[in-house]
Amino acid sequence: MHGFADRGLDAPRGRFASTGRFGRMFPELRSLRDFAPGPAELGRAGGAMDGGNPPPTDTSQNNPRIKAGYTFLGQFIDHDLTLDATSILEQQVDVNATHNFRTPALELDSVYGLGPAVQPFLYDRAKPFHLLVSEDEGDLPRNRQGTAIIGDPRNDENVIVSQLHLLFLKFHNKVLDDHTDPALGGRERFEAAQKLVRWHYQWIVLHEFLARTVGTHQVGRALADPAFLYPGEPFMPVEFSVAAYRLGHSQVRPGYLLGPDRAAALFPDDPSAQEAVTDLRGGRPVPPELRIDWQAFFGPDAQPSKFLDTRISTVLLRLPDGVVPPGTPDAFRSLATRNLQRGLDLRLPSGQDVAAYLCQPALSDAELWQGVQGGHGPAPLWFYILREAEQRAGGQRLAGVGAEIVARTFVALLLADRASFLAQDPRWTPTLPSRHAGRFTMTDLVNLTLGTSLESEDVSALPGDDAAMPAEPPAHQRWQWPGGNGQRSRAA
Repeated sequence: MHGFADRGLDAPRGRFASTGRFGRMFPELRSLRDFAPGPAELGRAGGAMDGGNPPPTDTSQNNPRIKAGYTFLGQFIDHDLTLDATSILEQQVDVNATHNFRTPALELDSVYGLGPAVQPFLYDRAKPFHLLVSEDEGDLPRNRQGTAIIGDPRNDENVIVSQLHLLFLKFHNKVLDDHTDPALGGRERFEAAQKLVRWHYQWIVLHEFLARTVGTHQVGRALADPAFLYPGEPFMPVEFSVAAYRLGHSQVRPGYLLGPDRAAALFPDDPSAQEAVTDLRGGRPVPPELRIDWQAFFGPDAQPSKFLDTRISTVLLRLPDGVVPPGTPDAFRSLATRNLQRGLDLRLPSGQDVAAYLCQPALSDAELWQGVQGGHGPAPLWFYILREAEQRAGGQRLAGVGAEIVARTFVALLLADRASFLAQDPRWTPTLPSRHAGRFTMTDLVNLTLGTSLESEDVSALPGDDAAMPAEPPAHQRWQWPGGNGQRSRAA
């Protein structure tokens, strides 16, 4: 029966949904056709969104609520949920014809692939049902040309996310070896490990990553009153994937500490520069100098991410070769420009229209367009959400529209996945060893997997969590997502 067989062993697709289509959360809202200034001007290097490349000694952009590791955990989660292969340069995009080549579920199919029976190259032949890692266990498995042998090639886009993917490979192997019943047969033991890994990962996403990103109050609201639900097959809302969940691009620092006395730039200053141990571009074997000490990314003493705001590190506005194809026009080397253009191509509504629809207090023109020459009127949803976080939550987390979209999407996806802990056993709490019984954090995952002893943090005690939350929307504004047919049903 659906939800009662573990996904990923033999099945070519996830149980509750084959690779599905994208869809709209707000199909009634008119799309934003253009805005002033346009994508190329607003998102260019040297433009209003250029936040510079401040050195590590500049702490003015340090977010005390979200450590640097959660930026890349967010990227890892995104790759678990979505893959849109449509070219960014296409000018006309039909959302209903755009295919999501990832199942919209937090099931780690980017790690497990299609399972050992269908994709045995992801698994260790010498250790049945173990995921394959490099011989020295310090890198992803790679072919002789240095290409990573993993379920999603995007998890080798940069060194940090590739090392995070490696951590999850090792996490599965550790759980399989030390936290499953050795009396079980190989297949049954693999399924037991897979379930433990997935449920603890889902717990981290919901109770740590999401709580840091939107606030524990917002997560509690979404769980207590899951107003956004899929009565049919789930789809990936473009308002989430193309706007709200691109929050991480604002959090990226120009460079990172990797461990004691080790640091590297994210990307080189020269977009055409060759690979070097001084930057964190992926797609290559990870040299020892760039391997990650996770104490620098998770835990109370880890380096922070940048604030959630409209200031994007300059390195992301001049993406290098290898991240974008050589010969990419300068305008489309800007990640901000690409995001803004994508929002127009997919005909997203303005931020103000979504705020009105969700009964959220809208930003004024003065708040929204401060410092943006020529900016006025309706704003792109992605830009609006970043400015909203800056104005309403001091840049420490999402607020208003952004918080609603992200929290409700995650909860809806977990409830739609009948194999998730939230659907099967909503009162379940983590069972793997952790510093605090009944909880499980990224520091617990690192400690369990690598034998370290990182300290953990109480998410509810983080700065910015007690900020005033907007009032609940009136009952007539609560609504359910349909099964991808583009229509909305009201729910009292």
